[in-house]
Amino acid sequence: MNLIDRYISRTILVATAVVALVVAALVALSVFIGEADNIGDGNFGVLQVIAYTLLKMPSNLYLVMPVVALLGSLLALGALAAGSELIVVRASGVSMRRLAVSVSVAGVALALLSLAIGEYGGPAGVRAADALREQARHGRVADSIEDGLWLRQGNIVVRIDGTLPGGGIDGIDVFRMTGDGQLEQALSAPSATLRDGHLVLDEPKFTTLNEESTETGAPQTLDIDIDIDADVLELAVTDPSELSSPGLWRYIGYLDRNEINAEDYRLALWRNIVNPITVWVLVVFALPFAFGSLRSASAGQRLFVGGLIGLVFFLVNEIVAASGPVYGVPPWLAASLPTILLAIATLVWMRRLD
Repeated sequence: MNLIDRYISRTILVATAVVALVVAALVALSVFIGEADNIGDGNFGVLQVIAYTLLKMPSNLYLVMPVVALLGSLLALGALAAGSELIVVRASGVSMRRLAVSVSVAGVALALLSLAIGEYGGPAGVRAADALREQARHGRVADSIEDGLWLRQGNIVVRIDGTLPGGGIDGIDVFRMTGDGQLEQALSAPSATLRDGHLVLDEPKFTTLNEESTETGAPQTLDIDIDIDADVLELAVTDPSELSSPGLWRYIGYLDRNEINAEDYRLALWRNIVNPITVWVLVVFALPFAFGSLRSASAGQRLFVGGLIGLVFFLVNEIVAASGPVYGVPPWLAASLPTILLAIATLVWMRRLD
């Protein structure tokens, strides 16, 4: 890496760090205000809200990382162009392609940072934040699920109200079906535990349907042979956008084995893969602006243009990802199409300037 590479990449990284701090402060304020109504609920006080906000920060920042990278790059490259530093570099014989390599050094660094946050910092922070809030508000760590979680394995369908650490289940209904899809038995229990490939229901109530009669019962415990491990259960109650790629891969495998639609999770997996590439492309995308209308623009104007472009790209990305499964677009294409089009546009624009 030569002197120009180090100078340009360092300038971009510093500017991006400043933008990230500002965005992080705004996001933290938004999360804090959203949780302020829960202060005083159990032991959930101001300190717990602050800790919850900080733990959620990596996940929230990961969602806007491409926009943050674009804003930082526009600020840095615009400042270099306004000071005629990029013009001097170009006049010395450095091509746009070579400048793109220098900018890409910062882009790759930011892409790797985005990858680390998305795979490790974000999911771990979300789990810790949710556990802290549930422990403070309700005195136990439980993940309640709106409308319940439905799982299926073979002829057994399970509905879960919430999960507890270590494979515990808070509220469960089990429906055993016949080979032709008819209901054979219905069970309900206030709690259950996963143990070595078995589901143990505590104080269940069951109703068994026969051809001419029904049978009811309420044993102390009941063992059901169903192979759902605690890891899959934890993945199932987590929003796909908050799962790491290995977690998504494992849960997709479980859904495929039980012939359950996994398109939402495949889309989330591909978005995890594409997001770091998007960060890199957006950093390089800022380079042609430095030689266009933003060369003489103020920092405020560059922020406005960058924010507008970032918002449009974010909306297009979300719309394509949301509508892709509806129109049968493969998950990999729905996740990567906006980034591919942006990369092509950047390449064409740079070739015209070179």
